[in-house]
Amino acid sequence: MNPATNQDASHAGPGSAESTRLRRVLLAVLALHFVPLLLSVSDYRVTPDSAYHVAMGRQYGTQGAYFWDDIHYQPEGRPNVYGPFVHVAIGVLGRAGGGEGEDYVRANTLLGLALWLAAMGTAVFFAGRIAGERAALLAGTVLAGSAFASGAFYVNLPSAWMFVFIPWALHFFLTGRLVPAVAFTALACYSSLAGFVTAPLALIVGAVLAGRIRALLVVGVAAALATAPYWIHVLRSLAWLTSDKGDSTWWIDPLVNLFWVVGVIAALRAKPRLPFLVAWAAAPLPWFLYDTSRFIVQSSLAGAVLGAVAVTKWIEGGLQAPARGRVTLGLVALATLLPLGIPGLGGEITWLVKPYPRGLDWDETRALAGVIRENELEGRLVRAYVGHAVSGLSVWADIRGVKGHWYEVRPTPDPVDGMSVTDVVYVMGVPPADPALADWARRGLLTVHGGGEWSSVVELSSPPAPEQAAADLAETWARDAAWISERCEHNTLGNWVTLFLDPEEIPRRGRARGNCRSRVARMQLALMLYIAALEPVDPTRVELLRPKSDELFWMQAVVGDPTALDFRTSAVHARMRDDMAAIAAAAAAGDDVEPLLSAMLEGYLGASRGKLF
Repeated sequence: MNPATNQDASHAGPGSAESTRLRRVLLAVLALHFVPLLLSVSDYRVTPDSAYHVAMGRQYGTQGAYFWDDIHYQPEGRPNVYGPFVHVAIGVLGRAGGGEGEDYVRANTLLGLALWLAAMGTAVFFAGRIAGERAALLAGTVLAGSAFASGAFYVNLPSAWMFVFIPWALHFFLTGRLVPAVAFTALACYSSLAGFVTAPLALIVGAVLAGRIRALLVVGVAAALATAPYWIHVLRSLAWLTSDKGDSTWWIDPLVNLFWVVGVIAALRAKPRLPFLVAWAAAPLPWFLYDTSRFIVQSSLAGAVLGAVAVTKWIEGGLQAPARGRVTLGLVALATLLPLGIPGLGGEITWLVKPYPRGLDWDETRALAGVIRENELEGRLVRAYVGHAVSGLSVWADIRGVKGHWYEVRPTPDPVDGMSVTDVVYVMGVPPADPALADWARRGLLTVHGGGEWSSVVELSSPPAPEQAAADLAETWARDAAWISERCEHNTLGNWVTLFLDPEEIPRRGRARGNCRSRVARMQLALMLYIAALEPVDPTRVELLRPKSDELFWMQAVVGDPTALDFRTSAVHARMRDDMAAIAAAAAAGDDVEPLLSAMLEGYLGASRGKLF
C-alpha cells in the first residue's frame, strides 16, 4: 500500500498484455455509449430541470450576472441562489455561439456531453488508480451501462457536476496538493448549494481517517474565501428558502446500486481502510436524508468505483487467469446489455429512432414562445400547467412567469395568489384545436392565441354569469371526469422492452395519456371560469376554490406528461379514477362536488398538493 496515494499496488502493471486488453475493451464499451449520444446532439435528451438551467444560462449570457431572478414568481421576483457554475458556462458558450435561444440550448447539450465524459473519466481514473485496469473497466462499464445513473450525467444536471468535482477535491487534499483541492472544493460548491454540505463532509471524513486536520483547516478557510460571494448571497436570501421539494420518481439501477452496497461494505471492512474510498462514499449521505431518490441516482459515481474495486479484489484474489477473464467479460456484458434493469445503451439507441420519454420538448416550447411573442404577450404574467414550461419559454421570449420552476425559493406570501384569474395568460396541456376550447372561445369566454402540437396559450376573456359558469362547470366535469374514470391510462414507464420492440407503443401512449391530460385541463379551465364569475360576488368561495384550481394545474402533468412517469403508483391511479367517477356522478346530479374534488386531490397529489414546479 502506498500511504501517500492510498493506492493498492498489488494489481498487475499497466504495461502487461492483460492490462492492454482490458483498456481496449473499456474504450470500446465507452465508445459504444458515447457515439449514440454524439449522434443525438440535434435533438438531445434533457430533463425538466434543463429548462430552468438553460433559462438561467441565457440570463447570464445577456446580463453578465444574474443574482436576482425576474423570470419566476413575478411580480416581485426572487433571489437566484442556485449554483451558478453550470448557468455561467451555458451563458458563456451560448453567447459565444450567437446568443439566440437555440445557442443556449446547444450550449447545454455540449456541457452534457462534457459532463458524461468527465464522469466516466473520473470513475475510470480512480478505480484504475486504486485497483488497476480491471477495476477501471468495471467501474466505467457499470456506470455507463446503467440508464438512470448515466443519464444523470449526460443531461447536464448541476448537482452531477458537484459529484464529479468532489472526488477530485478529495484526491488532491489527501495527496497534499492543497491549491487544486481548494479549487475543486469551490467548484463543487458553485455547482450546487448542496456542495456546501457534501464537499466539506468528504474532506472532514478524509482528514480524520488520514490525520490531516491542519491541512483541512487550510483548505476549509481558503475554500470559504473562494466561495464567499456565493454563500454570502445565500445567507442574505435565507428568508426566501423553503424546505419543500417536488415530486420525483425512484430511478433504480440495480447493478450499480449493488456495486455501491458491496463497495461500501468492502471499504468499511478493509484493513487498513482507504481514506479516499470511505470519505467519497460518505459525501452523498446528506442527499439520502433530503432526497433519497436523488441520492440513489447520483451517488452512483462513487458506488461504481467502490464496487469495482471490491469486485476486482475478489476476482484477482480468488480466481485463476482464465476464469478472471471470463468473469470480467461476463460482468461487462451484463452491465452493457442487461444491468438487472434498464440498460443505458437501449435508451441511447432508441432515442435516435423515436425519442422517449421526453422530459422537455424544446419544439413545443419554442412554438409556445413564438405564440407569446406574436401576440405581444411578453409583458403579461404567464402561468403554465407545469412549472418548467415557464423557464423553457424564457429561453426564447422575455416573459414574466408565476409558479415556476425550483420552488425551493419563493416569496411568502406569493403576491400572485391575490390576483384575479383573468390577469394571467395560461399555457394549458390541451391542443389549441380542442372542441371545448373552441366552444368557450366562440362564446367569448376565453381567447386561444395558438399553441403547439398538444398545448395552448389561453387567456380568460369576459367572465360568464355565475349561474352559467356553474352550469358549464357541471357539464364539463360530468363529461370529462367520467371519461377519466373509465379510460385514463396510468402514466408509467411500464414494460420497457415493449418500448424497444413495438414501434407503435410510444405514439399510442402520446395519444392516450395526452387525451387524459386534456380532460383534466378542461376541468381546470371550467373551474377557472367559474372562479372568474364568482370573484366580484363571492370572494369567500373563491378563496376555497383557488387552491383546487392550482392543484389541477399540476395534475395535468402527472396524468399525461412523460416527465412525470411513475410519479404515482398504479393503486393511487386506480383510486383517482374511482374518485373521478364519484365527481362525474355528483356533477351530473347537480350536487356540490367540492368535497369530492378535495378528497381526490388529496389522494392523488398527496404531499405535492399545491406545489407546482
